[in-house]
Amino acid sequence: MRYSIPYGKSKLTFEAPEERVIFTGEMRAIPKLNDIEASLIQAIDNPIGAQPLRMLAKDKKNIVFLIEDGTRDTPLSIMMPVITDYLNRHGVPDCAMSFLTAPGTHRVMTDEEIIEKLGPNMVRRFTIRQHDANIASDMKDLGTVSTGDYTIPVHVNKYALEADLLIGLGNIVPHSDAGFSGGAKILQPGVCDFVTTSATHAAAGFCPDIPLGMVEGNPCRRGIEEVAKKANLAFIINVVKNYNNEVAGIFAGDFLSAHREGVKLARESFKVSLPKLADIVIVSSSPADLDYWQAEKGVTSAYFAVKEGGIIIFVSPCFEGLAHNHPRFREWLSLPLEETLKRLRQASPEDTEVDIISAVLAVCNSRVRNRARIFSVSEGLHPEDIEAMQYTPFPNIEAALSEAFAQIPQATIGILPKGGISLPILES
Repeated sequence: MRYSIPYGKSKLTFEAPEERVIFTGEMRAIPKLNDIEASLIQAIDNPIGAQPLRMLAKDKKNIVFLIEDGTRDTPLSIMMPVITDYLNRHGVPDCAMSFLTAPGTHRVMTDEEIIEKLGPNMVRRFTIRQHDANIASDMKDLGTVSTGDYTIPVHVNKYALEADLLIGLGNIVPHSDAGFSGGAKILQPGVCDFVTTSATHAAAGFCPDIPLGMVEGNPCRRGIEEVAKKANLAFIINVVKNYNNEVAGIFAGDFLSAHREGVKLARESFKVSLPKLADIVIVSSSPADLDYWQAEKGVTSAYFAVKEGGIIIFVSPCFEGLAHNHPRFREWLSLPLEETLKRLRQASPEDTEVDIISAVLAVCNSRVRNRARIFSVSEGLHPEDIEAMQYTPFPNIEAALSEAFAQIPQATIGILPKGGISLPILES
C-alpha cells in the first residue's frame, strides 16, 4: 500500500505492506474553534487564575508582548490585532505596547520572518525588539532560583524586565525537555541568556528518561517556571491546536494555572494511541523542519513508539542544517550516553563554552540511539553531521525501509507523520 508523510511543505510517498503496518499516527479529531477572535476575547476577559487583561492593563505605560520565533506556529498575525484593538478600546494607546521576540538561544529572526509572524500592520504600528542571547549587555542578573537542590542563575533580557505588564504568547505541544511547550517557556528560554537556559535544560538531562509530556515532577519545567516567577511574567495567552493545525482552544491568565489547563487539551490533541510498539518506526519531524535542533523532536517521539532493538527511519529536510548558535552540538552528539552525562554533571552553566544546552539535546539523542538504530532521510544534514549522530543515511524512504526489512525480516511498521508534535502512548 502507498503511504505519505510530510517533508517540509511537500510530501514523501513510499510503499509498505499494509499487513505489517500496526499504526499510522492518527490523533484524536479535536474540533477547531469556530470563531478564534470571539474565543480570544472570551479568554482574555475571563482568564484562568488572573484578573481580566483589561484590568491588568489599566494605567500601564509599558506593556511588553513576548512572541515566539519562526520555529513555532502560534497564529499571532490573527491574534495580535484582536488583542491590541481590545486594549485600545480599554484605554491603552499603541505607544504603551511593544513586542520583544523570544527565540531563546535560536538565531534572531529576519525582517521577513517578523512580518510573516505578526503581519505588516503590526510591524508598522508597534516597536519590535529582538532578543539575542549572545548580547550580554541586554541581560540583567536577577540572582538565582532553585529547583530541588539545583541552583539556576537568572539572567533575563532587560527590555522584558522594564515592562510594567509582561505578557507571553505561545502554543502548547509536547516537548522533550519541558514536558510541553507554552506557559513560562516563552520567558525561559525565550528571553534569557545561554547561562540560564543551560541550567534549566541540564535538569532535564538528569531525568532517568526523556520527560516528553511530563510537566509535574519535571525539574526542567519547574526551573523554567521559577525563572518566570522571578521575572514577573504576569499573563499568558496560549493556543492548543488540533492535528490539522487548527486552533482548538485558547488559554489565558496565570502562567501556571492557565498553562496546566491547556496541557489537558494538548495531551488529548497530540496523543497517538499505540496498540503495541513497532519494530520499525517511520517518523517525519513535521512541523519541526527548520534544522535538526528542532527536528530531533521527531526522533524523540519515535523513541516512545519503537521496540527495543528496532529501527527508526527519521525523515526531515532540516533546511538550515544542524543548528544555529551551538557550534559544539556535533561534538556532543558524537559521544556515548554515559560520557555525555559524566561531562554534563561536571559542567557549570556559567561556562558557556561547554554548551550545556547542546549536551542535553545530545543526551536525548543518545537515549534514542541506545534503544534503536536510526536511519535518516534528509537533504539538509551534512555527512559529518550524520556521522557524529551515528545515523545511517539513505536517499529515500524506500531504500531505508528495504534495509530495515533486511535486518528485521518479519518487522512490524509504525508511522508517525507529525513526529514533531506527537505524544505516543502505549495502550496496554
